[in-house]
Amino acid sequence: MRRIALIYNRYVMVIGMTSYLAVGGVFKQTKITQAYALVINAFTLVLLPKALWEASQSMIMAGWLPPFMWIIPYIQNSISYAVIAYTLISRCYRDAMLLDLELVIKQLNREMSRTGKQMNSKLQRIFLLKTFTLTYLCCAYIMAIFFWRWGDSWIYLMKTLLMNMSFNILIASTYFYFVTLWQIARGYDFVNQRLQEITTSEWDDLKEQVEELRSLWALHTNLSRTAKRINRHYGPQMLASRFDHFIFSIMNGYMGMIYAHRPGGSSVEKVYGFFLYIIRSLDFFLNDYICDLMTQYQSEPKSTLTEGHMSKELSSYVIYEHSIRLNLLVCGLYPANRNRWLHMIISIIVHSILLLQFHMVMNQK
Repeated sequence: MRRIALIYNRYVMVIGMTSYLAVGGVFKQTKITQAYALVINAFTLVLLPKALWEASQSMIMAGWLPPFMWIIPYIQNSISYAVIAYTLISRCYRDAMLLDLELVIKQLNREMSRTGKQMNSKLQRIFLLKTFTLTYLCCAYIMAIFFWRWGDSWIYLMKTLLMNMSFNILIASTYFYFVTLWQIARGYDFVNQRLQEITTSEWDDLKEQVEELRSLWALHTNLSRTAKRINRHYGPQMLASRFDHFIFSIMNGYMGMIYAHRPGGSSVEKVYGFFLYIIRSLDFFLNDYICDLMTQYQSEPKSTLTEGHMSKELSSYVIYEHSIRLNLLVCGLYPANRNRWLHMIISIIVHSILLLQFHMVMNQK
């Protein structure tokens, strides 16, 4: 897990998403990393629009996209650029959250090491699945250059590389959101397990139980505070990413169906586009799923704790937990959960069908 996090940190620093470098489990920022991130951000923001404009023109001139749909590549690339620009401009807020998350992770790891607790296997599988989707998408965007653009002029090759690396920013930004909520969910799961142990164990000295409850209380408070800060500062980013994914799914779904029925189209390109579309949908689903899972762990019923005798400290803690409920709304608009993702998928299907109907009507004229 730590090695995966270290590789991710190195990669996002290379593409300019952060100026903090993880060294020995501690995030450090230097003048060199600050200057590097600033230069890469400026380079991307200035040169990316031209690369996306030329990519849109190339798609129109390819011949398989209907002339009446010429605006689709421009709309999609314009929205992608806007989200990428916002992601890079808001880098300072994301870097600040790294430091807060580092403190929570250290406290959680210390408590798990002290009590001998292991990570939930379900959380492990979700983390590995999310890492797989991130790795697949990043590699797919980069490898596409070598398969289909190799042999072009080096200027065109560099523009394509810049564009595909920028698309990786869209994927990597949601990965940070996922990892932060995953760490919070891991903390809540540990709190639930540890609280169950404290209440079912026989304590010779009640002071030890009180100390354990205080440690658990402090951890739970930090987890809740950090979750609310992440939701507040990262809400606009996730709203923008959701809108970008919504537009990407509709327009690429439409263009994919048009290209799939194109006579003489490459089967390799069709398979590549299909898996890219499916894996990106799965990747975004995991963002909503981890938020749903975190809320589930935080609000897990504590009815078994109320049975039998309860000490004053335990009673106070149970009252505290019942009074804390995470109501995390993205920019105060909607909760990020599996139901919201399903509603989005239904909307994507409906709008894709509308585009196909428009396509069929225009072809009959």
